[in-house]
Amino acid sequence: MASREVSITRISPLATFRVALAMSIIGLVAWIICVSLLYFGLNAAGVWQNLNTVIGGVGAEQSITFGLVLSVSALLGAIAAITIAILAPLAAIIYNAIVDLFGGLRIQLQEEVD
Repeated sequence: MASREVSITRISPLATFRVALAMSIIGLVAWIICVSLLYFGLNAAGVWQNLNTVIGGVGAEQSITFGLVLSVSALLGAIAAITIAILAPLAAIIYNAIVDLFGGLRIQLQEEVD
């Protein structure tokens, strides 16, 4: 087995932004799918009907619908995705500044020959 040590001394903020944006969008889609499945599961259990009855008993006219739940979850997911995409390049810049002071990550790679 041959091994060598590699040091990661710089991470491109633009590449970090691209990767974080792609992963955030995938996470947003997964979030929307999970919220939809959870809504339909709770709807089958009758939770939303009971909650709407309680809300109506208090005197409110608003009811919790699939559209409302999906809109709120999409808004929260989009805010999280944008925040992650913006903070990832900042983390790369901070990493690059720290690497200039202390050195990079050292990774030992081993190649297995069959």
